[in-house]
Amino acid sequence: MAKAQPKQTRSGDDFFSKIAKLKSGSKKGILVGGVAALLGGFYLLVYQPYSDKLAALTDEVSQLTQNVQAEEKTVRNHQPIAQYVKPVSDTFNYLSGYLTTANEIPRLMQIISDLGGQSGARVTLFAPKDPKLKPNYAEIDFTMNLEGSFLNILKFFYTLSKMERIINIRSVFVENPVMGDNLAMVVTVRCEGTTYRLLTPEEVLQVTETAG
Repeated sequence: MAKAQPKQTRSGDDFFSKIAKLKSGSKKGILVGGVAALLGGFYLLVYQPYSDKLAALTDEVSQLTQNVQAEEKTVRNHQPIAQYVKPVSDTFNYLSGYLTTANEIPRLMQIISDLGGQSGARVTLFAPKDPKLKPNYAEIDFTMNLEGSFLNILKFFYTLSKMERIINIRSVFVENPVMGDNLAMVVTVRCEGTTYRLLTPEEVLQVTETAG
């Protein structure tokens, strides 16, 4: 007769059977330890990497927010100035069309002389002075003397005001009035004025070096 073989048990069953034989307090300790081990593994493998990444992203968002706020403040501070930049720039570009250039001053003298002849007045002197350099243009004062009837002098100034150049007559002195032909009053006029022109490349460099 064959001998009965001893019943084999699986290790897992053996493990749980051993736990079943433990006292209640030991069972609770193993349960608490197992839960703690699971929580620790979850923290190390899942939560901590996510938490570190979240903290890094939070810091990055905070820094970006500060940068955006700083840029918005800069824009707000410059808006009151920026709104005037384009109108001023457009005005300067428009007026630049009325500014003479360096090589047009002799031509301007001839134009004024011709205008005098067309108006019946005679330009006896047109003497520009040395230019005063400004940041974007040169200011040129001049002295101009005229002779003619009072009405012709007025006609000359009216024609001069229609020129497509900026010419400012700031003072007029009427001298030596005499009675001419046909009872026309003939006068000598001396006036002071200013015209403007664009800077030459050399003058732009000079102004830049002076400002620096």
